Amino acid sequence: MLPPIIPGPTGNMAHSYSTNSTERRYIPFFLAAAAIASAFFVSHVFSAYKIELPWWASPPIDTMALYGFFYLLFDRIIWKLRWIHRLRITRIPDLSGQWRGHVHPSRANGISAGLETSVEIVLTIRQTWTEIVITAQTDLSKSHSLSDHLIIADEITVSYEYVNEPFAHAPRTMHVHRGTARLDVTNRGSILDGEYYSGRDRQNVGTIRVMKV
Repeated sequence: MLPPIIPGPTGNMAHSYSTNSTERRYIPFFLAAAAIASAFFVSHVFSAYKIELPWWASPPIDTMALYGFFYLLFDRIIWKLRWIHRLRITRIPDLSGQWRGHVHPSRANGISAGLETSVEIVLTIRQTWTEIVITAQTDLSKSHSLSDHLIIADEITVSYEYVNEPFAHAPRTMHVHRGTARLDVTNRGSILDGEYYSGRDRQNVGTIRVMKV
C-alpha cells in the first residue's frame, strides 16, 4: 500500500518547473515592452499636469518596477485566463486544484510483496506560470514534489520527482524514500492518468488515476 506523490510538511513550498513550450522566451519581451510603454505614458501624464513626486515615490513607477509588476501579474493571474489560452499566448495548462482517485500498486517482490491493494489518494496542485508544487496524501503516507517537467505536444504530460514520508501508524516496512511519476493530462484537463516508480528502497511500481474535484 505504497502511494507515490503524497504531501509532506514542505509541500506548500513551490519550486520552478521546466517545459518544452517556447513561450517563456518571448513573453518576457512583450512584458518589458508594456513596462516601457507604461513608464512613458505615466511620465507624459505627470509632465502634462506638472505633477512632481517626492524622491521616495519615483522608483515605484520606473520601468523596472513596472516590468516586475507586470511579470508578477502575468505569472500569478493573467496566464490562467481562458482567452489567453484560446489565443495560444500560453500553452502551459493550469493544473491547479484538488484531484481525487486511486493508486494501484503492481504485484512486486521484495519489501513491497503483497502490497497490491488499491489506495485512495488526494492530490493537490498549486501552480503559477513558472512555479508548481504537487502534494498528495493517503491513509498511510504523504509526499511532495521536488522537481517537475511539463511536456506539451499532441498530449500533455507532467513528470516529476517526489519524496514520500509515511505516517507514524504506517507499517514498519514503509520508509522515507524518493520516486518518480509520469501523468498524462486527459479528458480536456479533468483527469491525470499515469504511472509511478517509488525508488529502490520500496521497489514498487504502479498506476495512478485521479479526477479533478
